[in-house]
Amino acid sequence: MAHKITVGSGLETFEIEFVDRGVTAEIAFNPSDPDLPKRLYEAQNIIDEKTKNVKQYEVDENGVPNIEGAVDYLNEANQIVYDAVDYAFGNKISDVLFQHCSPYAIVNGEYFIWTFFNAMAPVLEDIINKSQKKANENMNKYLSKYMKKR
Repeated sequence: MAHKITVGSGLETFEIEFVDRGVTAEIAFNPSDPDLPKRLYEAQNIIDEKTKNVKQYEVDENGVPNIEGAVDYLNEANQIVYDAVDYAFGNKISDVLFQHCSPYAIVNGEYFIWTFFNAMAPVLEDIINKSQKKANENMNKYLSKYMKKR
């Protein structure tokens, strides 16, 4: 009989408000994961590198794109972003995050993906700072107990 090990991975639920639609949705990831910033950085590089390799669609002599090629291009470019975002957050959040628009939809002059990252950054920063403070307090508490016993 196999032994069972039960652990949590620190997932926390976050509500995303799509203000212009009057709806909310939830995503879950571990905001205290120290690898999250690294994976976010890597995801940006993955998106940049992989989208360079997406086959460009053709246009006719009038500059009109080949519809099938343009759709394939958008689908492939979007999938690269979906996969990179899911990797970065360590959980599948792309289906919720991009349910109302493409990552490349322009919202207030910038791509939606960057609008999301900019809205998320201060929330993450606050959580990370609080988590680090609590972890340091716990570490100091345990270390002080150990130091007293010596």
